[in-house]
Amino acid sequence: MRRPARLAAAAFAALALSSAARAEERPRTLSAFVTFGQSFGERERHGFAEFGSIALVGGTFVSRRTELLIEAHPLFLVRQPRIPPEGPRETVEAFALDVGVRWFPAPLSWRARPYVEVLEGPFYALRRVPATGSTFNFLTQAGLGAILPLGEGWHPYVSWRWVHVSNAGTGHHNPDWDFSSLILGASVAVGRSR
Repeated sequence: MRRPARLAAAAFAALALSSAARAEERPRTLSAFVTFGQSFGERERHGFAEFGSIALVGGTFVSRRTELLIEAHPLFLVRQPRIPPEGPRETVEAFALDVGVRWFPAPLSWRARPYVEVLEGPFYALRRVPATGSTFNFLTQAGLGAILPLGEGWHPYVSWRWVHVSNAGTGHHNPDWDFSSLILGASVAVGRSR
């Protein structure tokens, strides 16, 4: 092997080892949760809606207090008026993919870990959501919660979120749903312990 090739191979190996070491230094989490909620505001125009969803979340800590998230909702059900505000009701199936950030403001010595979080991403429904809106929307979420100091590997958590579904002006009309929601889930660390 010639000298430049050896140097390139050594540089590549050093880079790979450095990346692997950095990846090991960053704890990762996997979570699963169920969420459900009810709409609030503007019932005269849109009526009343409810939703329920299951979700899977992957997280990577970028600091001791900050976690980046990717959240998949493979099943998101919206129960809404087919003809707003008080027409017959329908259940619309949808799915969504959000990215976001979770911040843990409390001292690291606390056993319970309160947090605040913000997420955003695309939302696609099989029929229009709301009924006068569009099938393609955005799912915006903001909330607060706490990871509870229970369990050995998996740690339960509870969260409240404001959930906003709208097409952000990309459709002909831009009605929206605003939901108040509760999350019940569990999280497990899959990287080095924090």
